[in-house]
Amino acid sequence: MGCLRDKQNSTAYMVKGITDPDLLFQEFRQLMINRGCAFAETDMRAMYNPTRMEVIRQVTHKLVDKINALCPGCIMPGFGVTDAKNGLPCKLCGLPTRSTLSHIYTCTHCAFTNEFFYPYGIKAEDPMYCDNCNP
Repeated sequence: MGCLRDKQNSTAYMVKGITDPDLLFQEFRQLMINRGCAFAETDMRAMYNPTRMEVIRQVTHKLVDKINALCPGCIMPGFGVTDAKNGLPCKLCGLPTRSTLSHIYTCTHCAFTNEFFYPYGIKAEDPMYCDNCNP
């Protein structure tokens, strides 16, 4: 998807959302005839940018998950991670690492708090992430 302007950073003449090659060439020719130059760039608006659409999709799913997460204390929606604690033990030496040991969930309505250990499903970290074993 593209955008054509008469000059870089100019808004005097601009065509956005060009999805058809024929339209692109037609607008390019018109700019060259009427203005003597043309500046082409990618249209970065979310509706034309697959990367941005994917990020929006992921964030939307996270928002829906949070809305569906009810507080065990008051049953209000929005119970979610508010903090993380490091200290997952090293598999080799057993000392705490910088890796996540637990997530803290807090309700914004009633302030109920709960700590969930091993949020990524591992109970010990690979020694390559240990500051003692791999300084």
